[in-house]
Amino acid sequence: MSIEDLQDEIRKIFASFENPDDKWKFLLKIAKEHGGMDANLKQEKFIVKGCAAKMFLVPEYKNGILHLYMDTEDGESTPLLSRGLGVLALKIYNDQKPADILAAKPEFFQEIGLQIGLTPTRANGFASLLKQIYMYAKVYSLVEKEN
Repeated sequence: MSIEDLQDEIRKIFASFENPDDKWKFLLKIAKEHGGMDANLKQEKFIVKGCAAKMFLVPEYKNGILHLYMDTEDGESTPLLSRGLGVLALKIYNDQKPADILAAKPEFFQEIGLQIGLTPTRANGFASLLKQIYMYAKVYSLVEKEN
């Protein structure tokens, strides 16, 4: 599916919420459903800088596609809302071509009202995650051009 199609799907989900709190319930739900990632990938070099919660984002580039693995710290301190935001970003950007990621507009998240109600810390962390995704896409788009 294209990024645009995925964004349309998520727009429909968010438009169906009758109560503003439903978006937070949705994020918590997808956070709990997320399978996480292999503990061996949770290395210091993959920590998303700027997140209050410890979040890991690992890129893997194969056959022109950027695969992203994301998880947060484990245990009782698992920040479910931050993890849900990460899962939402993965729903859009995972398994896409770097050029397509770079062409996508991150304003999409504002369009669906995601910034409303986020604490400044979470908003900054989410912006850092998106910045990291776009940075990986930029790097791998340059790799694409060289090949």
